[in-house]
Amino acid sequence: MADILLIGAGTAGITAAIRAAKRGKRVVVIEKSDSVGGTLHYTAGHMSAAGTHLQHAAGISDTPEQHFNDVARICGNTMDAIITRKAADLAAGTVNWLHELGYPFHERAPAILYGHEAYSIARTYFGKDDVSPKMNRSGKTILQILLPLWEEQINKGTIELITHCKLIGFQHANHQITGVVVENKGEQQILTAQQYILTTGGYAANPSFFKEHTPGGSRLLSAANPAATGDGIKAVMDIGGIFWGGDKQMFTLGGIETEPGSGRIDFWNAWARMSNSKDRKQREIYVNDRGERCMNEYDWSVDQRERVIREQPNKRCWVIFDAKALRDGDCIIPQWTAEQLEEESAKGKSIWQADSIESLASKTGLPLDSLQATVNGYNEACLTQQDPQFQRSYLQHPIVTPPYFAILTYAYALISFGGIRVNEQLQVLTEGDIPINNLYAAGEVLGAAATSGEAFCGGMLVTPALSFGKWLGDTL
Repeated sequence: MADILLIGAGTAGITAAIRAAKRGKRVVVIEKSDSVGGTLHYTAGHMSAAGTHLQHAAGISDTPEQHFNDVARICGNTMDAIITRKAADLAAGTVNWLHELGYPFHERAPAILYGHEAYSIARTYFGKDDVSPKMNRSGKTILQILLPLWEEQINKGTIELITHCKLIGFQHANHQITGVVVENKGEQQILTAQQYILTTGGYAANPSFFKEHTPGGSRLLSAANPAATGDGIKAVMDIGGIFWGGDKQMFTLGGIETEPGSGRIDFWNAWARMSNSKDRKQREIYVNDRGERCMNEYDWSVDQRERVIREQPNKRCWVIFDAKALRDGDCIIPQWTAEQLEEESAKGKSIWQADSIESLASKTGLPLDSLQATVNGYNEACLTQQDPQFQRSYLQHPIVTPPYFAILTYAYALISFGGIRVNEQLQVLTEGDIPINNLYAAGEVLGAAATSGEAFCGGMLVTPALSFGKWLGDTL
C-alpha cells in the first residue's frame, strides 16, 4: 500500500509528490492525461509573495500580513480568510525555494503588474522570458524547474506515475477514505493508500458543470486546460463534500474566439490587451451588443473593467477603431503586427474591417443607429477634450480615418472560482465542517475564490497551489 495517493499531476500535485518522496514516502500519482504539469502548460505563471529574499535584496519592506490585507482589499473580503492567510504565510518560503532551485527570475521581479487589479507593493514574480514581446507560456518556466526533481524521484522509484487514469469516485466510511475508484485502460480499479491528496484542478473546460455552478452563466469561453472538467470536485460532492464559490466567478478580458463556435480562447496566440492603460494607451472604444460604449476604456481600474464586461449582454464587447489608431503605437493584440490584424480582418471571423461605419455595422450585426451615434459622440469628445459619458482622459484618436475595424472580444475563463471547502490543515470538509480525516486537497480544486474571493489577485492561484502542495508533501 502506498503512503500517499495523489490524484492529479498538476501544479500542486507534482510539488506534493516531490516533497513527500524526498522524505522517503512511497507516493503513487494518478493522472488522467498523458503528461504531467496540468495548468502550468496554460497559465501566465505569475507568483506573489511577501518577505522574500528578492524583496529584501531590492530594499522592499513587505510582510505576509500586508499581502493578506492587499488581497482582502482587492476582493472586498470575499475570500476564505483562513486559507488565504495560510497561503500568504507560506508564499515567501515557496518563492525562496524556487530561487534556490535556480528559477530564472526577471530582473524586474518583484514588480507591481497591472494585468489585473494591482497590489500596493511590488510582490509579483515572473521569469526572465515571461513578458512581452515574447509572450511565452510562463507557467512552463515553473514546470521546467520542477521536472528534474520529479524525474529524480521517478527514477528512484519513490514516485509511481499512472497516466490515462481517471478518477471515478471515493469509497469511504467513518470520515475516512478507504479506497479510490479509478478507470485505467478501460477497466475500473480500486487504489488504496494511507493518505489521499486531491489535486485534480478546476472545471473551466466543462461547459455544463460551469453553467450549472455559475449563476447567470452564459456560454463558456475557455482558455483552460481541456482536462479541467471538475472530476475531483464532483467526486467529493458525491460523498458529501461542500462546494462553494461558483457565484464569485470572474472573467479575464479580451478573449478572441478565432474559430467561432469553438468555445476556445488561445490567450497565447491572440488576445486583445483591454486589461489596463498602464502598459498601453487605449486608442479604441469598447462597444456592447447594443452598439453603446460600456466603459471608460482608459481610466478605470482593471477590477472595474472586469465587472463591467461580466454584466454586458453575452459577456462580450466590440473593440472599435480606425486605420490611424491601428498604426499609432503597439497593436491591441500584442502577439500581432498591424499588418497581421488587417489580414485577419479580411477573413471576417472575429475581426472585421469596412470603409464606413454603416458597412461595419452590417458586417458585425451591431445596430447601425446606435453604433453611429456612439462613434459620433466619441468623436465629439475627442474634439472638445471632454467625455461627459465616462470622463475618459486620453482622447487623441477620433474614429474618422477609414478603414474602420471591429474586434469581437469575450470575457473568458482560464480558471474556475468554485471549489471544495477545506480546513486549515487542508482536509476536505463535509456538512457541519466535519473533515474527512485522510483526504486533503490543494490547487484549483479549492477554487480561485478560496484565495482571491470575487476578484483576480495576482499570483494567488499558482503560488498557493505550489505552497499547499509543498506543505502537504512536507507534512503528511
